[in-house]
Amino acid sequence: MNKHIYNELITKIRTTKKSILVIGDLMLDQYIFGEIDRISPEAPVPILKAKRIENRLGGAGNVANNLINLGVQTTLIGAIGNDTNGQSLLDLLKTKKIKSNLVFKKSDRTTTKVRSIASNQQLIRQDFDSNSISLNKNDEQKIINQITKNISIIILSDYAKGFLTVDLSQKIIKKANKNGVKVIADPKASNMDKYRESFAITPNNKEALLFTGIDNNDNKHEKHLIQLIQKNHIDNLIVTNGEKGISLFTAKSKKQFPAISPKQVFDVSGAGDTVIATIATALHVGLDMETSIQLANLTAGIVIQKIGTEAINLNDLESYIFENDLNDNPEKIFSAEKVLEIVKILKKNHKSIGFTNGCFDILHSGHVTYLAEAKKQVDFLILALNTDHSIKKIKGPLRPIVDEQNRAKVLAGLSSVDAIVFFNENTPIKLIKLIQPDLLIKGNDYKVSEVVGHKEIKKWKGEVKLIELIPGQSSSNIIKKINQSES
Repeated sequence: MNKHIYNELITKIRTTKKSILVIGDLMLDQYIFGEIDRISPEAPVPILKAKRIENRLGGAGNVANNLINLGVQTTLIGAIGNDTNGQSLLDLLKTKKIKSNLVFKKSDRTTTKVRSIASNQQLIRQDFDSNSISLNKNDEQKIINQITKNISIIILSDYAKGFLTVDLSQKIIKKANKNGVKVIADPKASNMDKYRESFAITPNNKEALLFTGIDNNDNKHEKHLIQLIQKNHIDNLIVTNGEKGISLFTAKSKKQFPAISPKQVFDVSGAGDTVIATIATALHVGLDMETSIQLANLTAGIVIQKIGTEAINLNDLESYIFENDLNDNPEKIFSAEKVLEIVKILKKNHKSIGFTNGCFDILHSGHVTYLAEAKKQVDFLILALNTDHSIKKIKGPLRPIVDEQNRAKVLAGLSSVDAIVFFNENTPIKLIKLIQPDLLIKGNDYKVSEVVGHKEIKKWKGEVKLIELIPGQSSSNIIKKINQSES
């Protein structure tokens, strides 16, 4: 996903007046976080020493949460129990500012999933399912009345908990089609008839296999899926398959979209909710289906790096775009304007910014050690590098030994350096004022009062950090030895 698509998405989200309607099974996801340091004397099981309990939106609530985080006007319809967990769920919806005036209290128990977690690992999940959900004709009509032309898309979030019956699902789809509203369903039924005439359905690979009733034989399986969507007049079948990515089936073809490999996978809970919410958002603002799926691959790759059921948000997307921009510039050399743009994004995501500067003429172990230590202090380290013109003014006409482009390329090869920006003046004070780093870093051969910018950094509550240097290591000494050996 490039920056152009991201900017188009943001612009259209902010200007689109229509909303998305989410209808389906509401759940409370409860997490018990703790530590394990011993085995129970009662049975050979670990003892979880609980540290905190956290409630999150699950099921259709998580779909709505993803949409709200992406900036989409969203209304949620579902059912809860008349219990404490139901009230906790309502409180979460209120906190998230999700419109939920049609959340029915229709059972004695709210569907709740309790997960116990230690050291980022899920130990056990306990499910408490609702006893019974039975909507009467009046309730169903209230739902149908919500389907107006002010809605662009309806998401049916079906977790097979009883809210979305075949009859209600078909009534919703028929009314939506009549009003020109697209229906996208996340299915749990084994029969595709329930979602007949939907614009799209988004099963995972296991659910898609259940539709066909065929063992995992790709050729027969895919042929049968296409026949099923033709029979049920479903325009798009979007099959999610983890690390293999997403497959798009239409009545005439299949296209594969490879997954975007995350840095690490912590938890796949709720990834399907993120996929359907992202596709719906992209279609909602007028992007095509292929772009929508590519975007969904990206957002799913982001949320599975988090612990528990987590929704995507625009800051996550912006950070990803920023990282891609950096990866597209392996030399790490940026203009002052570009560095400022990067810093603004990083600060928005609560990342610390470090700034150091120097000539770095003939790179040596002292430089490498110094920069490695500087990087330990911050999330992002900017190195302001003197240009050749600047060095000549400071050190004389015979310096630098290595020109600015080659010095920058060597420095860019260090993992400790995140960005390099040139400055042409005697000091980098203009850059310091522009970037406003959290830490201004220099070697301990300086006193704090001697560091350029030490007064200015106090204005934005930054600090000066002095790094211990390796004694005797300097470019000047190396150059002196070279000159002596040649004379």
